Amino acid sequence: MKIYKISSECDFAAICSKIGASEAGTKIMVKKSNLNYFYLKDLRRPAANILKQDALSVGAELVTSRGTILGGEELEEALLVANTAQTAILAKKEAAQDFGLKELAKFLSFKFEMPAHSQIMGVLNFNSDSFNPQSRSNLNEAAARVAKLIEEGADIVDIGAASSRPNSEYCGADEEFARIAPVIDVLYREGLTKMAVFSLDSFDLKCQRYALEHGFSFVNDISANAALAALAGEFDATYCLMHGGKQGGANNSNLTCDIMGEVDEFFERKIAQCEAAGAKKIVLDIGVGFGKDAAQGLALIKNLSHFSRFEKPLLVGASRKSLINAYYPSEVSGRLAGTLFLHQKALENGAAIIRVHDVKEHAQMMKLSAAYHEILG
Repeated sequence: MKIYKISSECDFAAICSKIGASEAGTKIMVKKSNLNYFYLKDLRRPAANILKQDALSVGAELVTSRGTILGGEELEEALLVANTAQTAILAKKEAAQDFGLKELAKFLSFKFEMPAHSQIMGVLNFNSDSFNPQSRSNLNEAAARVAKLIEEGADIVDIGAASSRPNSEYCGADEEFARIAPVIDVLYREGLTKMAVFSLDSFDLKCQRYALEHGFSFVNDISANAALAALAGEFDATYCLMHGGKQGGANNSNLTCDIMGEVDEFFERKIAQCEAAGAKKIVLDIGVGFGKDAAQGLALIKNLSHFSRFEKPLLVGASRKSLINAYYPSEVSGRLAGTLFLHQKALENGAAIIRVHDVKEHAQMMKLSAAYHEILG
């Protein structure tokens, strides 16, 4: 007999197939192969003690403070550790319990599915003040630059004409339209809008409508404006809903749970508004660098899978941002390695779209990542 310790990142279903396990058996066993961590905040002690016993009864675990067993009305923090099969059982058990555990049962019932594949959104800006000079272009080279992005592997091309970097000043709706409309005309006339999905990064209704009338099908809106969601619905386009607002800056709290809760509540509220407005296809952008400090940006990327509970594609754009500079002082031109690391982690944690300045390098990274995960052991 030969024995090998292999990576837990291996494709469990593929290994079962190689071994010759039955399909039915694989479906059952795969649920036991994924370990989930659920961090619980403001958990009542009676609920913690009930959940502890229920978790142990199915082979899972609840990590609590030493004082939990003493009971009382204090609120606790706890960590529930369970595989997918155990999570499903606990969801049913807690649905019959009191002390707020019914809410936990609802959360444990979410699917938290990973995307089947992920896409690259390549960035091109037609203004002189975007934070990355490499992304700037002009009307004369627009068609060639866009064609190159597509050739290098961009599934989506995101263009813009007004900077949204921290402390930037909006150029005004008339100026933005004057910049972007000729570019849209060129791309439409050259047939490039048929070669990939095209997105406009703008919170202006007139600009977005013009783009949608000329082959674009993705509304990238940093303002979370329900009117733009309605416009996207009118054209059956994708609407990207971002947390953060127009200007960047530091949030008052850098606690992981605080930023996670803030973004979660924002998405829940705004998704309802956007769907009511008529948006049919919604993408969620966690807004790295918008109203968040570096630690909060990292926390959102690290725990990105939480937001898959909404069953919407997740977008992450950390390309060459100041988050990298916070941990390794560097100019924008020297942040490719940090960008690739952050986006690789985002993909591992459930990102369906990564918004990038360096398309070729990300396409290469994703090809190698796919090959790596295809290796069985």
